[in-house]
Amino acid sequence: MKSVFYITILAVSLSVSFLSCKESKKTEEDIIVEKVVAKPQSEPGRMERDERNGSVTWIGGAEYSYSIVRATDNSLPVVENHGRKYHDNNIQLSVFRADGTVFFQKTFTKENFSPILPSQFKEHGVLLGMNLDKAEGNNLRFIVSVGSPDDSNEEFYYVVMKLSNFGATSAERYEGMEVE
Repeated sequence: MKSVFYITILAVSLSVSFLSCKESKKTEEDIIVEKVVAKPQSEPGRMERDERNGSVTWIGGAEYSYSIVRATDNSLPVVENHGRKYHDNNIQLSVFRADGTVFFQKTFTKENFSPILPSQFKEHGVLLGMNLDKAEGNNLRFIVSVGSPDDSNEEFYYVVMKLSNFGATSAERYEGMEVE
């Protein structure tokens, strides 16, 4: 009787063991994702250097060429954006006459546009870029962007910067920008 009892216990134990080790059937709806563990940030992030060159027909039909170079500027304060730290950038704008002489050259930082930037972009944004929009009358119109350097974040603010035929610059809010 004892041996039948032990054999029954052994048979039940083995069947439970086999059933618990059996692999469950996977379906297309099963999603297995590894847990992403954020690594601590050792140094502030930085954006890659970017250079854009082009030409534009401007005053009296003359051809002007331009160069826009964005680079990390370690002399500027580090910006914190969404819990990460980033170096800010500067942008050097150069405009050349048809004969190759320099008409205008200046290095811009976020501070140049500070008077018209909302506080969240002054404090947490970096100078992202500058692009020639068009020549209009006696001005070259550039669009400048300030915002999050993180590609997964689409937070930015546009500024219109005008360069006059006398070499003076002015900046104004880009119409249509909504700030929350």
